[in-house]
Amino acid sequence: MPTLRVRVGQYPLLMELCRAINELRQDKLWTVPQKRNYPPALLNLIRNRGLRSNVYRYWGSLLLKDMLAVETGPEVKLVKRILGASADHKAAEVMAEYENYLASQCEAIREYLAPLVQNYDIAEVVELKLYPLSTMPPPQIGRFGASLSKAMTTSVHLAFGAPPLQLWDDFNLNVSFFARGGIHYLVKEWLLAHEGEYGAVKEGLKPYLINLVSAIILIEVDHFFSTNIDLVFHEEDKLIYQWALGQYDGKMGFGNHLIEYVRSLNAHWPPPHLEEARRDIPMTVVHTIQKKVRVYIQDQYNLLANTRWIADYYDIAGSEDEGELEMAYPFLVLPWDAEGVAEICSRHHIQHSYHEAAVTYEHMTGQKQFDTTDTLCLLIDHDVETSWKFVLLCPSVRTEPGYYIETSVLSQIHTPIAFVDSASGRRIL
Repeated sequence: MPTLRVRVGQYPLLMELCRAINELRQDKLWTVPQKRNYPPALLNLIRNRGLRSNVYRYWGSLLLKDMLAVETGPEVKLVKRILGASADHKAAEVMAEYENYLASQCEAIREYLAPLVQNYDIAEVVELKLYPLSTMPPPQIGRFGASLSKAMTTSVHLAFGAPPLQLWDDFNLNVSFFARGGIHYLVKEWLLAHEGEYGAVKEGLKPYLINLVSAIILIEVDHFFSTNIDLVFHEEDKLIYQWALGQYDGKMGFGNHLIEYVRSLNAHWPPPHLEEARRDIPMTVVHTIQKKVRVYIQDQYNLLANTRWIADYYDIAGSEDEGELEMAYPFLVLPWDAEGVAEICSRHHIQHSYHEAAVTYEHMTGQKQFDTTDTLCLLIDHDVETSWKFVLLCPSVRTEPGYYIETSVLSQIHTPIAFVDSASGRRIL
């Protein structure tokens, strides 16, 4: 039975890199770091990788892999040399608070993970190291990791955005969050260690394997996930995952039977009706995180503060290219009282109140009322003109500097409709 260790650590270079990325992207953070002037060479390196939300993940993963001695690229060496020469690596007091709090949860995380790795056939020691970083955006968009399996030890390093302690529960920063991250990378190493036993994975299957095996482990041992499987998989891939889980014979525990499961998937890949599944009408607001669908934004009332939160998940087409616009989907931004909104609302079981600034939504758990003077509604609308389109409904009086949705909130919306507080950008349903 392997030894499992869970630890909390610091990586000053990683924190400093995130500060530099934040300076370029100007993301909203929970704490405001002291202003620093970074060398142009560092900023140019970051810019060259693009400034989408995954720029954190790209650089963070490279640095973590470098810590594990599996990444020796010239870019990483240059970043480390620049940061090492210019940055003050003293940890802020707030980070010590986060680290102490997380350290108090290490035993609970270890107890959660221990039954899941008891049959691991990778190493005698499994080490999970956690790095809270206040200079990253919220955790669902700002989390990255790296893993390495050696002869006797498998190491997993996870870094994540860390809000003030009172908000950790709001962002689901709990034992399950850290354990799931550990499971993901342990499964990755398990698949690598056993690839000789199930053969070369067919084209298109590999991206799903880690999620599938991780989900089986979670479903078997965690009642919450066995009854909330939609939280494990993105909606756009549900038909593929339903088919794949159907190949599983239901044996308990994490053992050699999973090799037979992977062999079964490999032998029968692609699943029947795969193309139909890929053309299935998207049913989740952020289904394009991986698909990179192009949208064009129609904000005739000038309600948006900026479009960065949209650009993190969608490619935004430029208005100057008519051909490009024809290939993009409309992203409509409208006030609640605009012409045509009532028809859109009726398709989504949203009823307007004619006597007050309010709407009532028929949710699965019952009716819920929202004040339209302080509520946003993001939805996928179906009409006769297009198979689907994005609609953002806003208060009719534009605030300064305008409306937006927190990117971490957007990344967690796996439903066709969501209600968001217009002041904070946080989801309320």
